[in-house]
Amino acid sequence: MTTNRSLSLIADRLDIIQLTARYAYLVDIKNLDLLMELWGDNDPVFDEEAFGLKRVTGKNEIRNFVQSEIFGHMEALCHLTTNHIIEEITDSTATGTCTVLFEGDVRDGGGHMRATGFYEDQYVRENGMWKFSSRKVSPLTAPQFSASE
Repeated sequence: MTTNRSLSLIADRLDIIQLTARYAYLVDIKNLDLLMELWGDNDPVFDEEAFGLKRVTGKNEIRNFVQSEIFGHMEALCHLTTNHIIEEITDSTATGTCTVLFEGDVRDGGGHMRATGFYEDQYVRENGMWKFSSRKVSPLTAPQFSASE
């Protein structure tokens, strides 16, 4: 017999998976304003140090980092996320991981980049919506670069 709590946990898991899918889509179409709505209000963290980039805290720093370091260097982007594992769900927080395959064309004839990794996420529920409170990217394989043809 399925309980209300079981149904609530299923709905939470699906909402979190939808959040990660929306993140990938909004990065790929470079919609920074809608992307920023996916982050919690209480000093969220975005950490790409394992890829040689930065760890930034707060929506303004995340916005500036995405604008300059991701959108500023990449012409076209594609993120495929899968293998979601959602754990430790409470009424207001959750944790999870998912794997990501990233491909993109570097601006100004800089070639093509491909990377695999996983996101270590912490989520927070604000006003009934799941959002990122922390997103850490860790590589699974070394990023690959190919020259423009």
